[in-house]
Formats: sequence, structure tokens, C-alpha cells
Amino acid sequence: MQASTFRKPRQVLLTLSLFLLAAFSANPLARAQKEGTVTKSAEISTFAGFTNIDPDNGIGRNNGFTLGADYTRFLHFPVAPSFEVRVNHTSGIAITEESILFGLRLEAPFRQRFHPYVTVLYGGTKVFFKFPPTPNYTYDQTSAVSLGGGVDFNVTRNFRAKFDYQQQFEDFGANAVNPDFTLTPRGFTVGVVYRVPFKARQGYK
Repeated sequence: MQASTFRKPRQVLLTLSLFLLAAFSANPLARAQKEGTVTKSAEISTFAGFTNIDPDNGIGRNNGFTLGADYTRFLHFPVAPSFEVRVNHTSGIAITEESILFGLRLEAPFRQRFHPYVTVLYGGTKVFFKFPPTPNYTYDQTSAVSLGGGVDFNVTRNFRAKFDYQQQFEDFGANAVNPDFTLTPRGFTVGVVYRVPFKARQGYK
């Protein structure tokens, strides 16, 4: 089985750095965050969506779903940090892949309605081979790093639309058929975000 060369995520990290620099230097964003923190200190949200990825293995693309949740703290900064947990499940011609990831999400609200963000996530992934290279090698698993970002935008008071891009970096190491089995699946998710309502409703509109 042929796997792509494991690429270091330098370009994605550079994008993250530029995102943070722009957010902290943008006065309009700082004012919007300041207005939000007057009345809200935290928020919980959940999200779900359709996911389409290039699995970096075999032919064709994989389809599936992504589920997740965020706990966000609103501080006196233009960037709001969140702890995110997400689960991915996609399947295609060659493999089925499942991942559970958790980590940091940074959001910089723009004009109150738009919520661009970046994510740095870590967790585990498992791949199941539709056509096993050997009878005893039907699946493999390893840790994974996922870097990405996207934008949510308000649709109603409690619902947002989500457009998300992620790329995972997975090194399975040596196995019976490949001395360096690595994958870098990447793709998009289109979904919906539900902001859990609290009795004392505050913050971003």
C-alpha cells in the first residue's frame, strides 16, 4: 500500500501565527470583544456536519460526519479561547477512518455576526482497510495532530452555520507491508452550531 510522505505542518502553523497577530492588532475586533465580555464570561456550544475528505490513501474521497463541542471563555482580549472536542467518521472506497480529537480553538469575532477561528487538536485515529494488504492486517491506529480553521456565522439567536477545514498528520510507523506508513487526510465540513442557551443570556450577537 502506497502512502504519501509525512509533511510537517509548517505552513499551517504560520497561518495560525498570522491569524493571532492580526486579531490582537485589530482595534475593531478588540472593541467587539470588550462589548461581549460586559455581559458574558463563558459559552457552551455543540456542532455537527457533513464531512468530505481526501483520505491520502487509495482512490476517491471519503464522506462521513463530524460531531463536537466547545467550551469558550470570553476574556478581555480580541481572541476568545475554547476547549474543543470533536469526533470524525468517514468512509470511502479504500478505508474507513475514525478519530477523536481535543485541544485549543481560538476565535476572533468580526462584526458580531462572523466568527473566524483556528484549531490545534490532538488525539487518536483508527483506519480500517476495505482491502487488507495481509489477512492479519485489517486495521491500524495511532495518535494524530489536526490543524485547521474555519468560520461560523450567525443564522438565528442560538444557531450558526459552520464551514470548517482540517488536516490531520498521522504516523503509523512501520508495519508488515510498509516501512513508514503515514497519512495526511484533509478536507471540509459543512454543518450547524447550536449555542446552548443559559438563563442569563449575554455576549455576542
